[in-house]
Amino acid sequence: MTPAELPPDDGGPINPPKAVLVATVMSMLAGLVFVLIGGVSLATTDDQLNSAVTAYNKAIADCTTQFGGIGDAVVVPAGASSDDTAKSESCKGYQPLTDETISAAKTQNVMISVIIVVIGLIALVGGWFLRAGAKWSRLTVIGAVIISVIITMLFQVSNLFTLVGTLMLVISVMLCYIGKGSVYFARLKARRAG
Repeated sequence: MTPAELPPDDGGPINPPKAVLVATVMSMLAGLVFVLIGGVSLATTDDQLNSAVTAYNKAIADCTTQFGGIGDAVVVPAGASSDDTAKSESCKGYQPLTDETISAAKTQNVMISVIIVVIGLIALVGGWFLRAGAKWSRLTVIGAVIISVIITMLFQVSNLFTLVGTLMLVISVMLCYIGKGSVYFARLKARRAG
């Protein structure tokens, strides 16, 4: 587990190895994925919200038709099947939508979409400078990974694209910290210090 010994510095240009070039491409692709996902979400916020409100109101109407209402007004018919009983329990959790609730949902969606776009921009910038060996570029990509994981855990916002994007960022970071990628950054650091 000891770090690889650095080759002597011959004063020539230090070219990035394939691992760093792959890390650059992966980080930039992940950044594009995040920017596109966040941008599309921002552009379709009103449509998404309208669809969600319509679906929620339809579920309330179904509960009212089948069980007489929502919340405490739910009445489960005697001898109801287990499916009907389970559905009636979910109907007890419904509350009428207010303008404040809808506005809060819209604000949260916009906030999360903006954060996802920012993650993408961080990954794009960090990835672009990875190939040049900028000393802060690896930390930038790590920051994008950390923010992505925090957003996923706090707001439970993830889909296949954001999971693939996060995985690509993690692999990108690994390629820069192990093997030839690590040696490349260590050589650049030694040159800057010397």
